[in-house]
Amino acid sequence: MSNTANPIWSILGAGAIGSLWGSYAQRSDQSTELIFRDRRSLAAYRQHGGINFTAGAKTELLNIAACCPETIKAPIQQLLITTKAQQTLTALQAIETHILPKASLVILQNGLGIAEQVQAQFPHANIYQASTTEGAYRPQPFAVVHAGRGQTLIGHANTKGLTPQLSSIAKALSFSPLAVSPNSNIKAVLWRKLAINCAINPLTAIYRCRNGELLDKPAALAQMSSVVNEILELSKALGLDQELADLHQQVIEVARATGNNRSSMLQDIEAGRETEIDAITGYLCQLATKQGLSLPCNQQLLDEVRRISPQNHH
Repeated sequence: MSNTANPIWSILGAGAIGSLWGSYAQRSDQSTELIFRDRRSLAAYRQHGGINFTAGAKTELLNIAACCPETIKAPIQQLLITTKAQQTLTALQAIETHILPKASLVILQNGLGIAEQVQAQFPHANIYQASTTEGAYRPQPFAVVHAGRGQTLIGHANTKGLTPQLSSIAKALSFSPLAVSPNSNIKAVLWRKLAINCAINPLTAIYRCRNGELLDKPAALAQMSSVVNEILELSKALGLDQELADLHQQVIEVARATGNNRSSMLQDIEAGRETEIDAITGYLCQLATKQGLSLPCNQQLLDEVRRISPQNHH
């Protein structure tokens, strides 16, 4: 493979998850490259000298190779996409000319509905979707804290089943201690994750509270229960209800297990950034409309989060 100049993985989006994967790749001596949005953010990163990476009690500055759309040198064969859902297509358009036709593109982000659009934009590419429960957050720009160990699953975006190609991509993305496992039905995993996100994240943004604090608010709990009932109704219409057995129980368990977490949606609202609401609750409501169903409680959360989020102009 040494005849190609391109790194093993290019990482689009240097947020918490992109920085986490980039940091562990760097620590395992795997060549990787962070793709920043523009020259200005790349210059700021270079001036900072790298990513401040914290795991356990130890913090180190990792000088991970980086570029921006104007400075990409080699064609991109393997791309890990960790941008926010709503920024994905714009970010990909900026680097489109550098992506090889049959590249492997791995989408690792909250929300659903983007993979189909990416496949339409890159018809010959191999598209994978991944889901992680690794806990990571950014205390400030160019810094990431690995706050909790989780698991990461990956599967083919368009088909069910396990293939040698999927196994090799999973292995290539497993930078110790991050372990990526191939999954034969990633759609089911992502559907469950979407359901849990819909039941927790918008409520934390509206009540401005940590995940666990929702369980102490009777009004929030009642809304959470209504959201779950609507999701179960939609899942039944889509033939996905078997994927969501014990969803009520699981939502409560996740809120409790991640009790101290501030959801990314809450963090975005507090920082005055655009949220992922359109790829989470928005996607759910769109699916419902196509099925001729209305989800009044989810729709209310969608409208409310859009109202308090400065940049969602949809």
